[in-house]
Amino acid sequence: MKNHIRNLFKKISRRKLAVLPRKSKAQSLTEFAIALPILILLLSGVVEYGFALNYYLSLLDATRESARYYSKTDPFLYDDNRNIVGDNSLFYGGAAGMVLNNLDPTLDPEFADDPYVGRIIPLNPETDEVIVTVYSRSSSGVVSYPTAGSFRLFASDAESLFTSEEVAGLFESDTPDAGLLIVEVHYTYNAVMNLPWISPLFPMKLRAYTIMPLPAADP
Repeated sequence: MKNHIRNLFKKISRRKLAVLPRKSKAQSLTEFAIALPILILLLSGVVEYGFALNYYLSLLDATRESARYYSKTDPFLYDDNRNIVGDNSLFYGGAAGMVLNNLDPTLDPEFADDPYVGRIIPLNPETDEVIVTVYSRSSSGVVSYPTAGSFRLFASDAESLFTSEEVAGLFESDTPDAGLLIVEVHYTYNAVMNLPWISPLFPMKLRAYTIMPLPAADP
């Protein structure tokens, strides 16, 4: 009985397999040809996005290193009685210059001919900018320095990502007075692969910044 039932199922299975249509090689090639352009678009977009993300991380590292180093220095000039008399231009120029040199180490004569310097991200004075701003927050409000406005490496009209009101919003109402250093870099990213279906989306603006406590600017 069992053998009879087993043979019956085998016959049914063979009949089903016999009526199933087989896919031809031409049909498979046609389906692949239709899917290939879509796959190329997706793959190239992912690769280009990876390049852009890598550039952004380099910009972020440059602002972080500069902010960490200059958070230990003083942005002010003093008279003999330790009264603030002005802004220390060396502080702002040095912080912006460190960002520039981190992105393009070949600007330093020591590394100008170094073949192992790594990736270079040069800034274009016409489209890019490095902005350095110091904020002093107290119970009476937030004051920004330099007194003439945020320092800009290329003296462009690029707007900072922060305002005094936005900086004030970073603090809770019961937090103590504090000073902050904000280093920003605005970079115009152009497509690395420069493919015709990706290029219309570029250039793209990448903006990275680092906020660091600055004890010298405490009220």
